[in-house]
Amino acid sequence: MTHFTPQQALHQPRQLGIRIRLGPAATTPPNGELDTLQTLLNRHGVICLAEQSLSPQELQNFASRWGEIIRLPAGLAFSNQEPGLPAIARVGNVRADGSIIPGARYGEYWHHDGDFWPPGEHFVINFLLGVHIPEAGGNTGFWDARLAYERLSDELREALDGASIVVKASDISDFRDAKAIDLPPDARHAVFQVHPIDGTVALYLPDAPDGIQARTGEPFGAVADLLAALQRRQGIYEHCWREGDLLIIDNLQVMHRSMGRFGDHPRLLHRCQCRVR
Repeated sequence: MTHFTPQQALHQPRQLGIRIRLGPAATTPPNGELDTLQTLLNRHGVICLAEQSLSPQELQNFASRWGEIIRLPAGLAFSNQEPGLPAIARVGNVRADGSIIPGARYGEYWHHDGDFWPPGEHFVINFLLGVHIPEAGGNTGFWDARLAYERLSDELREALDGASIVVKASDISDFRDAKAIDLPPDARHAVFQVHPIDGTVALYLPDAPDGIQARTGEPFGAVADLLAALQRRQGIYEHCWREGDLLIIDNLQVMHRSMGRFGDHPRLLHRCQCRVR
């Protein structure tokens, strides 16, 4: 598998999950190298920093250099957060005491993290660190929503222009344990999202039972149906985790999901998020 230095990666065509090997660990990249990583994230949507051995605190410190750290209530973070570090969610099926959560199936649907936040607050960057990789399954799927927009037919582009989707946090299956007081209000998002950094456009298709609303106010159709049709044409990228992989994900450019199939084999990723305003 090819690994690039940050400078080499700048000259590669867009590819989700491009693998980058840093000199020092991600805990202390100089500002110039951090600027390069931010440029690479904007170009590729998902970047993978290989062989990163970071403690939960070091992961949070690294994420804080990109934006405002997000600290979610327990019910919005799988009710499985790192003790003493509520900004670090333990993604997978391993509790803090090492026991296995039987039948854990979090995130096994296409989504943008942060889509329940209102416009202006939903530019969320994920930092996912591979801590314990299962013996089978456990991959993470990614779909390039920017490329999907570029490839829309003229007819579909016209039909979706001005369309929107309402996200209700109470409808998100992963939040079934959340307290009602911790759920944010409903959020309406444009299907065509203009990226605040470079002005490019991507499709924004959060999971929403009420579906897509056309600009006329009429129902357009189910999100899942449109997403399935677009994915059949375009395909997805499936990341095969290695211990020490640190994925950085721009949630305005891509969708992701757990591909599951790991049963009760231990699977643990540490996740931190920041908000870019």
